[in-house]
Formats: sequence, C-alpha cells, structure tokens
Amino acid sequence: MFPLLRLPFLCIQNIFDLLDIIELYNFSLISKRAKRISKRRKVNELELQLYSESPSIWIGKKDEWRRPLDFERNRFVIGRRNPPAMDPNVSPFLEALQHFMEVCRFDSVEFELRPPLTDDQLFTMIDWLNGLKTENISIRSATWPMFELFMNRFRRSIQKLSFIGQEWNGVIYKHLNFEIKQSFTSNRSDWFNLDFLFSMDTETITSYDTNLSAEDLNVFLRSWQEGKTNRNLKQVKVTTCSKVDMKKVLKGCGGEIMDPRTTKLKFRPFRFKWICGGIHIRRNDGRLAVIQNDDCSTWKKEEDVPENDIENYLKQLEMWNSEESSWYEDTFLCYIF
Repeated sequence: MFPLLRLPFLCIQNIFDLLDIIELYNFSLISKRAKRISKRRKVNELELQLYSESPSIWIGKKDEWRRPLDFERNRFVIGRRNPPAMDPNVSPFLEALQHFMEVCRFDSVEFELRPPLTDDQLFTMIDWLNGLKTENISIRSATWPMFELFMNRFRRSIQKLSFIGQEWNGVIYKHLNFEIKQSFTSNRSDWFNLDFLFSMDTETITSYDTNLSAEDLNVFLRSWQEGKTNRNLKQVKVTTCSKVDMKKVLKGCGGEIMDPRTTKLKFRPFRFKWICGGIHIRRNDGRLAVIQNDDCSTWKKEEDVPENDIENYLKQLEMWNSEESSWYEDTFLCYIF
C-alpha cells in the first residue's frame, strides 16, 4: 500500500483537493490522523438533508443535485434504490453523521419532523442538534406535536432558522426559547404572535401568511422606533392573510413618502441594490427605516425606475395624502439603514 500519510503535508493537500466528498469521507474513516487531515480540506456551501423514513442523507451544494447516502454498518455508503428502515436506536446513525459533518463542514442541515420518526428518536436528535456546530437549521416538514417538541427542547444559539412547512393545532407561540442571530424564515406563520417577534433579535425576519393586524404592525414599528425591541434588525418581509390598512400600520410613526425617481438608498442584504422611494421613518437614535409594499429597487443607482413602480408610487401618494382614502396591502417590507 502506498504510504500516503508519510508524504509532505502540501503534497497530501494537493491530492485531497482532487477528492470528491465521498472519497474524502471514506479516507477520514481510516484513522484519527486521516480524519484530522481530511478536515483541513475546504468544502464550501454544502447542504445536508435528513429524511424520517430511513437512515439516509442527501448531500450537495446549494441549488445543485444532491447525492443520496445510506447508513449501513456504522458508516455511510452510496444510496440504494430501496434504503433500509430507521433503527429505533438512532445514536449510531447520529454519531456517524457527526463524523461526516465534522469532515465536510456542512453549512446547513434540513430535516423532517414526522412519523415514522418517534418522540424518543426526536429527543435524541434534538439533543444531538444542541451539540452541533452547524449554524443553519431548516425544518422542511413537521407534525404539530413534533414541532412543539423541537421548539421546547432546542436550546442552542444559531445563525439561521427556517420553517418550510408544519401543521398547526391553534396554539400560539409567544416566546422564542433560543437565539437566532441572522435570519428567521417561516412559510406559514399563523402559529406565533407579535410577542414572539419581539422575543428575537435577529437581523432578518421573513414571515408569510401571518395573522398580524395593522395594529400589530404599528406596535412593532413603534417599539422599534423607541429602541425597545429588535435593535439588530436589518430587513423584514411580512405577508398577511388579509389586507391591512397601511395608514394604520404607520400611524404615529412620522412617516414621509418618497419619490422613487429621486430617492435611492444603497442596501446590501447579500449583494448591493438600491432601494427606491418608500416611506421613511426614523428610530430615536436617528437610524432610518424604509417601508415598502413591493420591492421597488434597482441594481444600479443610475438605472431607471420601472414605469409600473412610478405608477404605484403616484397611487400611493394620492392615498397617503387623502383623509378619506384607505390604503390596503397584504405585503409589508422594511429595510433598515
């Protein structure tokens, strides 16, 4: 056998750069030293998906096809057409998965919370998640009882949390039991209220199909203006199940509607873009927030604002200045500078 580990480190590194993810993982299983060397290989933007039906994972880079792997004999192998059933004892599966994640450094973990996964298995998985270094967690699908177990038992500070789909039994969550530093996303948002949003101090909130009223959104803005809550907030997108009156949303906020053709501000969520127009309000320390109902923006400052955005502005200006007109919308955007 060729003594690979006896080569100079730079030679080993050059060889490792040619390995794919599976080859890198298999090499890391040889010894503790092989694992240490494998961890030095930089593998960026990898995502991991877990399914409740079997001890299988799907791995790959963001927006690319993911490779299936099955857990067999305490290690992961190339996925088969008929994967094995999940063993009642998930600890060996999670131990092997942790080894895999330490070697490949996954950016995010996505999983399901529904049968055939049991409550005992879920308890073990949540405790495992509490010890992970991965900062981004996404729940793709969940029954309400298992969703509640996760929300009540998970305790670790993370960067991003996404709920893509979960059932709901009418219980309203009023408080978050852990810290989300960067981003919270919920595709269905009837399960929490305004106090829940106040309990987090994340940078970005994206919440679809909420039951928030115009009064709720007004309290949210006023609390931010007074510096009481959500001080680290940079961007908000909220949609409501029914349209709300924007005049009530902005009541008492000292808002000023701006012309998108003459007012453009540079904003950088992931890459620079220019926010055009909107309604400007300020926090008590002078920080500016721009409120919109549609994404009126351009990628370059000198780029012309689309005609439909100008037409929307003129309609909104008329409603804003009229004492008799209401202004109903179901999308609420906020950019903070």
